[in-house]
Amino acid sequence: MSIAGLSPARIAELTAAEDRRFKESRPKSQAMLARSHGVMPSGVPMPWMAGLQRHDPVFVATGQGASFWDIDGHRYVDFNLVDLAGSLGFAPPAVVEAVQRRLAQGSSFLLPTEDGLIAAELLAARTPMPFWQFTGSATIANTEAVRIARLMTGRERVLMFDGKYHGHFDDALVSTGGNGEQADLLGLPKGVEQKARTVPFNDLAALERALALGDTCCLIAEPMLTNCNIVFPDPGFWPAAERLAKAADVLLVIDEAHTHSFAYGGLTRLWDLHPDMLILGKGFGSGVPFAAYGVTAEIAGLMERHLYSDPGGHGLALGGTTYASALALTAARAALESCMREADYARVDALGQRLATGLEVLFRRQGLAWRAPVIGGRAGWVLAPELPRDAAQSRRAMDHDFADARKLFMANRGLWDAVASAGPGCSFQHGEADIDLYLEVAGEFLAAATG
Repeated sequence: MSIAGLSPARIAELTAAEDRRFKESRPKSQAMLARSHGVMPSGVPMPWMAGLQRHDPVFVATGQGASFWDIDGHRYVDFNLVDLAGSLGFAPPAVVEAVQRRLAQGSSFLLPTEDGLIAAELLAARTPMPFWQFTGSATIANTEAVRIARLMTGRERVLMFDGKYHGHFDDALVSTGGNGEQADLLGLPKGVEQKARTVPFNDLAALERALALGDTCCLIAEPMLTNCNIVFPDPGFWPAAERLAKAADVLLVIDEAHTHSFAYGGLTRLWDLHPDMLILGKGFGSGVPFAAYGVTAEIAGLMERHLYSDPGGHGLALGGTTYASALALTAARAALESCMREADYARVDALGQRLATGLEVLFRRQGLAWRAPVIGGRAGWVLAPELPRDAAQSRRAMDHDFADARKLFMANRGLWDAVASAGPGCSFQHGEADIDLYLEVAGEFLAAATG
């Protein structure tokens, strides 16, 4: 069976050769990984560091700008962007300076600081949401959004689109299949499948049928799918989806943990969306762990009326001791003021166009009927002649064996490519030379894969 016109045997042979080269040229990382297996499951401090790729991890020494270096001295121009948690690049100077200053002055007080006020004002100015809260991650922001929606509507079900990713909280790890709803992963409680359901993206009829069941508290959705490559909404999809949700009295939660790096103010601003709650995450790409969510004035009033108070409080289950720390809020303000300006996004847009256009030139040169989608700085490898409209089509246009071979080939030539379910992205510190290097190595890889 061919892989989108390629030979599986050739891909397997190429992967094996590149894996040998990868291991042999990284003896320090290999030795440290062996040592780590004695004290950490899979030899890593967090499972995704082993699970997001099917080759060994490298141990990192330092990162600067658009690149990082492993302990064996290899430099990698990074196109994975820490799965968009590094969209500002490594050690962005404005964030580094601000965080160093804040650390020296105290990093956490369980009390507000001026930086938090200014960060909230900046977010209110560039999004439609007037009120803001900060958490420890987008997973928690989505968890709190669901709790608010359940209180506000009196209903239980969370509705999402197939291909979604909204964090690792129980209700978000449910999908609808041929046998109804089921848990996506292991370790979830029995009955979790009764708390959520999914429908295909871009399918308004399926969305209307799900909403008509009358048990949905909120629709959580990315503006476009980003966890199965990238899938754009059809023209007119979002205005119609918003009307359906409003008619069903269902809250719309737009999750821009990924997509806020694709456009100034996120795709909510770019595409004129009208959510009830808006989720931002991944430390806005700064590398400092925090997330934020914006709400309407009506929801802000609800939160104030149901404020949890200690001891014995019975309000909304929101907040956490380390959320909205002085350190996180300083990083948020610095990122917004100094790194995430309109001109910064415009520069990244141009790099993304250069990358996607270059990939499609390479595909045509090799006689491959493939596409390279692009939004902001994010591009992709779609192993099909048409861009997908939903997650099922997108999955058919991906191949993990091919992605494994590509990632290893590029790592051995100084590039850290994206995980299989994503696509290469340009950080705010990439330059044209970095994009051209990616295209040069991508061309070499395609020649090797088709030879």
